[in-house]
Amino acid sequence: MPGCTVPDVNQPTILGTTIPVPTMQFNYETLNVEFIVDSNLDNWKAIYSWMRNLANIENDEEFNLDYQDWHHQATLTLYDPSNQCPVLNVRFYYIVPVKLSGLVFQVDSADALIQKATCQFKYSYYDLCPDAPADLKNQN
Repeated sequence: MPGCTVPDVNQPTILGTTIPVPTMQFNYETLNVEFIVDSNLDNWKAIYSWMRNLANIENDEEFNLDYQDWHHQATLTLYDPSNQCPVLNVRFYYIVPVKLSGLVFQVDSADALIQKATCQFKYSYYDLCPDAPADLKNQN
């Protein structure tokens, strides 16, 4: 879960001390996600494709500046480990991937290895939604 900060400025007083005054900013940390890469690399390729489209590296004739086309909303669902029921949804707004790790392939091992990757996301803000969607609750 990303942390957050409210920067402050020090207001001097006549007593030789200062009073912290919060600014009108609310800053969020980067969302870091580690995920298991599926056997066809579909989930890794989807993020890779999203990032390539954001950077517009192939089409120099047209560039779309409409935020709705490249910012998305994403929901992270947290589960209770004892009964695998969803307990909290975290909804991220105007989210974009900013860093995707590479993949390492090994041919010298007979055992199948679980491939993991990490992705960093930036976003505008997030909401904590205590009620998980009904379709998730009904899966168990």
